[in-house]
Amino acid sequence: MRKILSAIAIILGLAALVMGIGQRTVWAPPETLTAHLAEAPAAAPVTLLESGIGTVAGHPTEITIKAEGKFSASLVRSADAQAWVGKAAHTTISGINTADTVLESTSETGEAEVPNPAGADLFQATENADKTMTYRWTDPDEGSWTLLLAADGKAAAPTDISVTWPGDTATPYSMPLIIIGALLLVAGIALAAVRATPRGGSTGGGRRAADRAGAPQTGSLPTTPPGKSGPNTVAKVVATASILALALVPSVPALAASPSSSPADGTAQDAEKVFPVVLQAQLERILSEVSSSVAKADKSKNAKDLEDRTTGALKTLRGQNYKLRNDKVKLDGPSAIDTTVIRSAAVPTDDGAHFPRSLMVVTAKDSGASTIPTAITLTQAGPRDNYKVAFATPMLPGSTFPGIAVGDQSVKLLKDNAEGLEMTPKSALERLAGLMDNEKSKDADKFAKNAFLTLNAKDQNALVKANKDAKITFKRQVNAKDTVVLATPDGGALVSGNFTATTTAKPKETGGTIGLDDTTATIVDAKETKKGIEITYGEPMLIYIPAADSKDKVSVVAAEVITKGAKLLK
Repeated sequence: MRKILSAIAIILGLAALVMGIGQRTVWAPPETLTAHLAEAPAAAPVTLLESGIGTVAGHPTEITIKAEGKFSASLVRSADAQAWVGKAAHTTISGINTADTVLESTSETGEAEVPNPAGADLFQATENADKTMTYRWTDPDEGSWTLLLAADGKAAAPTDISVTWPGDTATPYSMPLIIIGALLLVAGIALAAVRATPRGGSTGGGRRAADRAGAPQTGSLPTTPPGKSGPNTVAKVVATASILALALVPSVPALAASPSSSPADGTAQDAEKVFPVVLQAQLERILSEVSSSVAKADKSKNAKDLEDRTTGALKTLRGQNYKLRNDKVKLDGPSAIDTTVIRSAAVPTDDGAHFPRSLMVVTAKDSGASTIPTAITLTQAGPRDNYKVAFATPMLPGSTFPGIAVGDQSVKLLKDNAEGLEMTPKSALERLAGLMDNEKSKDADKFAKNAFLTLNAKDQNALVKANKDAKITFKRQVNAKDTVVLATPDGGALVSGNFTATTTAKPKETGGTIGLDDTTATIVDAKETKKGIEITYGEPMLIYIPAADSKDKVSVVAAEVITKGAKLLK
């Protein structure tokens, strides 16, 4: 029996040693695992990679993207990515089935072409690559992010994607198996080497033993039968422990059965949050491109150069200024847009990725106290459009713009009939236009006094006094389509708008004559008129409206007067 137990212990010990050492060598789990698409999807101009492939079990992955030629990878908020894709055909890779090392994907049919997305304002960042790119996922801000892949918008986007992550190389049962195996091996060898004592106490011949059976024995030690804790029992206990240890060894690596990560959990939490439509670095890039583009147009005085980065009133007024100056009219050029330093930025939240979007910033060439900053309104018509500047006017002396940082959750895009303010934005602009037409307007006490309003009234009064034989009228109209309203953290609102101001002069008496200044004479190619003249100006405005419970008045933050043209009355 002893030899049987010894053999069992040795066999089990060797088996445990082989299993323990094998888990660290020949059966060791792989150091890395790689997932691919199970099958190549249909060709599409866009491939979307969701953040679900960015990590596995808390470990960052390495994403390898291969293509036949050049392509771009643009990081964008997930809602914006869907808005940009629209009805285009696309492939979405949303997660990883770690058990099967397969990427989870879906494909949507649709439009076969899209604009080239590389460098578009909607994207937080874009990287360009030729044939291959290795990418490690890093979210630049809270929320759900997507990596949008495309070639040139016409060719198929890359779909040869592989994702690699660290495998679980832990072998928690390896050392216990080695120890148990060693103990069993030693116990088995020990059992084999033990020599038991015969029951009769003598090893002599049969006859001598029989002859001495009745005689007293001397020189022998008393013997007792083995107890319950003898060698045989110990061997059985050790063997049983070994069998139990072997039964606990897992049959597959721990990571192999892990459920695939689901990006839906994070998306559900983010759905209740809102995020700024652009981040700080993104805003700086946009402003730099806007500034360079407008500077190029200002230098060439070619209205076509305004197409890329201007819109609305600014585009119209700047184009008319170029035309007049090209016609030898002596006018000052528009103020330069210098975005070197961002002093304040009212950036609204994405609010469900709705378009159009607008934001307001205050920039300057430096941080000097004497430097006059410029208030700028930028508008993005749709997800595939870049931001264009709609308003850019120097701030008035003594005026203030709320200090706002990118990411302030209280900044919202409002409509011109928004309530909760001292007056609606639409009403504020209309009342301001009336006040500028007539300084004695009943709404005069609603607006804070400033140098601009004072100078406007002074110049209009001077014009009337200098032309006593003429009937001069002033009329301003609000261009509602140019109005942009943003809520501020203090409960107020910033409103950028645009007036078309018309000054009309007619002789008081039939046959009377009105003389024209040099600038107006050059525009209409006449030095005087008997019928009258109409001169139009553009007046972009930025005003601040306090909250309804505030004791402050509506104030003009930035304003400018730009000559649009003139015509003789018939």
